[in-house]
Amino acid sequence: MPEQYILTRRVVRAHNHEHDGWVIVRGGVYDVTGFLRYHPGGEAVLRKHLGEDVTALMEGVEQGSHEHSKAAYRILQQYYVGPLADADLSPNEAVALDGTLDEHGRPLVDFTKPLLDQIGRLGDKYDRWVHAFPSSDHHVALFANEWLESLTKCPWYVPLAFWLPILFGGLWLVFTRLGCSFGRTFVPFVSLGYIFWMFFEYLLHRYVFHFRTRSYWGNVFHFLIHGHHHLAPMDYDRLVFPPIPAVLVSMPVWLGAPRLFGLVPGLCFLFGFGIGYLAYDMTHFLVHYGTPPTGFLAAQKRRHMIHHFKAPSANFGISVPVLDVVFGTLQQ
Repeated sequence: MPEQYILTRRVVRAHNHEHDGWVIVRGGVYDVTGFLRYHPGGEAVLRKHLGEDVTALMEGVEQGSHEHSKAAYRILQQYYVGPLADADLSPNEAVALDGTLDEHGRPLVDFTKPLLDQIGRLGDKYDRWVHAFPSSDHHVALFANEWLESLTKCPWYVPLAFWLPILFGGLWLVFTRLGCSFGRTFVPFVSLGYIFWMFFEYLLHRYVFHFRTRSYWGNVFHFLIHGHHHLAPMDYDRLVFPPIPAVLVSMPVWLGAPRLFGLVPGLCFLFGFGIGYLAYDMTHFLVHYGTPPTGFLAAQKRRHMIHHFKAPSANFGISVPVLDVVFGTLQQ
């Protein structure tokens, strides 16, 4: 994957949402999503300029604006994403920089049609295209068939409704029917299951969700499992893993743990693994659609937005950043 995203004016214009708001100031790009509620002039004043160059507004040049203080610019720095790539380029040079257009300046993909077949035919252009934010819409269609399209969407609460009865049903079973020692079996194996989930999450995200592809079916597969999320990261219905693909991906773990550890320790292990997965899914939803002011979630949101919008080869840990620290992929 590219080491850094290419931040063009067109890319910035796509980030015009209250949960995903960027601005340009003096050739720099800033993600002010978390600052909206703290803007001294009021959230509404800043919200109507999201996705725009607000340099003239901050310098007091534009009518009705005022010159901002040095303190305002110092505050702004903490939201820095990166330099605007086409700040000093001509329109033709900007087109050449844009990975969403062909050699004739035409869009590589028609967003009025389902995407998967078009994605497959992008070949070696796919990797650059999917990381260039070619759509300003926060929703994209993958399939022409409505039923298939519905299977790619999942409201945030569905994993909780699906997995919690299974997890706590297993917990009830081990304590009331199978006999489980809390200190000798439950605590160590739940902890082991959660730690295993951390590695599972990190390795899956880093090496499966971010593998590089150029072939037709490779492009289609990558776009289905993760590329669509980097294309439209604020798609409300595609921020958590639907239960059916989640079951398929994790089936070896669910079948293997009781065989490897025995029934009771295996069920305890799976409880920890499942809780880790739900923590991942809910954290992922919150860092995209929440605006936590401080604390762990605010820090995770910042790290995850760096992964999405600045450095896709960093910050693979969604629920916790521990393994990014261990493997040297943390970027603050």
